[in-house]
Amino acid sequence: LGPAFSGISVVADRLYTMDSDAEHESLVRLDAATGDVVWRTAVGEMFEESFGNGPRSTPTVDGERVYVLGSLGDLAAVAAESGEVRWQVAFRDAFGAEVPRRGFSESILVTGDLVVVSPGAGSDRSIAALDKRTGEVRWTLRSDPGGYSSPIVVDFDDRRQIVMLSPTHALGLTLEGALLWEHEFAPTVGVKPALPLWVRPDLLVFSASYDVGALALRLTSAGGSTTVQEVWQDRVMRNHFNSSVVVDGYIYGFDNATLRCIEAESGRSVWAKRGGLGKGSLLYADGHLIVLSETGRLLLIEATPDGFVEKSRSQALQGRSWTAPTLANGRLYVRNLEEMVCLDLRP
Repeated sequence: LGPAFSGISVVADRLYTMDSDAEHESLVRLDAATGDVVWRTAVGEMFEESFGNGPRSTPTVDGERVYVLGSLGDLAAVAAESGEVRWQVAFRDAFGAEVPRRGFSESILVTGDLVVVSPGAGSDRSIAALDKRTGEVRWTLRSDPGGYSSPIVVDFDDRRQIVMLSPTHALGLTLEGALLWEHEFAPTVGVKPALPLWVRPDLLVFSASYDVGALALRLTSAGGSTTVQEVWQDRVMRNHFNSSVVVDGYIYGFDNATLRCIEAESGRSVWAKRGGLGKGSLLYADGHLIVLSETGRLLLIEATPDGFVEKSRSQALQGRSWTAPTLANGRLYVRNLEEMVCLDLRP
């Protein structure tokens, strides 16, 4: 594959990711079982950057369409079967957005009939919702600068809300584009790529590197309004460019280059594994953490607060491996800037 940090999305026998060549960034569909390229569709110009060229966004599959964002702000809805572009919107033209230093990196949120994105433009055009069928702008909000984190949706108090992390604030929005709540979080540190974590039934955890750490907020409801209350904030779980996971009230993730487990309710560090992994990534499956180190080492670890228990390891890739792994149908997909590897994990 050409250079990219994009993650891998799998639906049945279809695998979608992004790559790039000397001129373009593209959405690629491969056969999930064989790795054969089915089609490749260019969505924008190639982005060059000192840490690695190419796209950063992970494709979002919704029915028969795939939504994807190029590093320069080219948003596209592409037919999942044929690779034909159904509609396309350029952030710079539609919103007057400027490209962030590291490129647009968010993965597209699709909820209901909306596509939610963060162009990071002024004049109340920092956040936008578009019609997923046509690309028509439904609403825009706020004037925050462009960030790197992806939005999520949570269901609280019989209402679905969009939760996101701007360069300066944690935010909760209605699907109609109204601000439900906001809470300042490390306003002097604009690079916060990790996703918000939803710890049911009412806790949200946000994190950032650069010596910031994590912030836990509790959602509360009174009189039809939703507010947040700070539960704790500490220099722990400083996610740099990959997100943590939540399992049974505990958060597992990379605190810079330390693999750590913390208690979600208190922020208390339960155990830590230092050295040898770099700023890696991980996912949870069947009582275990599948961990990919920064240099392509793959580990299977028990997901337990009792301590670091390693079950196995192997060298799956070489070189800079910053993309989180994907597990689907018993197969694990990992990639670096040059290649993708599929490993069969079935018994």
